[in-house]
Amino acid sequence: MSDGLSGSLGFFRRNSVAASIKLDGVSNAARVALGLRNEEQGFELPGPLFEQLPFAVYVCDRDGLLLRYNRRAAELWGRSPKLREWDERYCGSHRMYRPDGSLLPHHQCPMADVLRTGISVRQQEVHIERPDGSRGIALVDIEAVKDSAGNIAGAINCFQDITERKHSEAQILNLAREAEHRTKNILATVLATVHLSHSDTPDDLKQLIEGRIHALAKVHTLFVESRWAGAELHRLATQELSAYSGETETRVRIDGPAVMLEPSIAQIIAISLHELATNAAKYGSLSADGGHVEISWSHTADGRLGLHWIESGGPAATPPTHRGFGTRIMENMVGHLGGEVRFDWRDQGLMCEIAVPLA
Repeated sequence: MSDGLSGSLGFFRRNSVAASIKLDGVSNAARVALGLRNEEQGFELPGPLFEQLPFAVYVCDRDGLLLRYNRRAAELWGRSPKLREWDERYCGSHRMYRPDGSLLPHHQCPMADVLRTGISVRQQEVHIERPDGSRGIALVDIEAVKDSAGNIAGAINCFQDITERKHSEAQILNLAREAEHRTKNILATVLATVHLSHSDTPDDLKQLIEGRIHALAKVHTLFVESRWAGAELHRLATQELSAYSGETETRVRIDGPAVMLEPSIAQIIAISLHELATNAAKYGSLSADGGHVEISWSHTADGRLGLHWIESGGPAATPPTHRGFGTRIMENMVGHLGGEVRFDWRDQGLMCEIAVPLA
């Protein structure tokens, strides 16, 4: 017997004795709880105590007719059924469903099973639909009431509304699955970053990997702030270029409409901006005192995001003799999303265009 049911039965026992209820030939704990005097006299329940129970409860006779229910039961059902009505047998709910969503007819509900078999039901989940169409989930404990000869005289159902608890459990499960998905996504991005990183010395390689992982860490800070909805592009770009802005904001110009990037796209953009900024600081416009970078974006005609990186005021950009590892990282990651990267090595400075799908 569950703790809640056994506690309630003890409560009934104490108050039934106080009310001087005679218990002729009764050995079943549930009959004691109900205050059943004998099989001829039927059920006798202390009304005030019945209503004060901290859980929903109702009683049926051997035919399934409702004999009594308390206020909490009526609240969970969303209705107050008539007592001893043949059309209201076994349960006062409007409709019932099994956990798999299939309809549960009243004559097949747990109360009907207990009245038919005499076998108690413990912690069984039933979904209840109210007359207004709303639904709740109940956890039922049903005890058969037997006379001194062992015949089923009725049954008592003590049940509780666990709707909020079930919703919380579902949310926790969804969050766990989402956390697993995000963790795998993060690790995949980190592994790709490490795999594509290369340098002539171990120290330089370590520095490259640290910089790229740090860029991922910063964008994940934005994910947390948005509750994992993504990252706003202007904030992402400002955050990544903040170290290169200098004392004035004229060194780096960022302009574009408000765009919320979903996490997988935001990670790739963060890494791409990190690679472009690092290259500009070493060899491009950010390596010169008068150099500038302009970052802008817009929606393309085919529904993608077009991001433009334009350097000026620094040394002339010369096409590399081989594809650098930063370039390979950008091309691989952006290409994995179905996007494209284009580099234009101009005398005025590097121009890079990135096109990625927004969804």
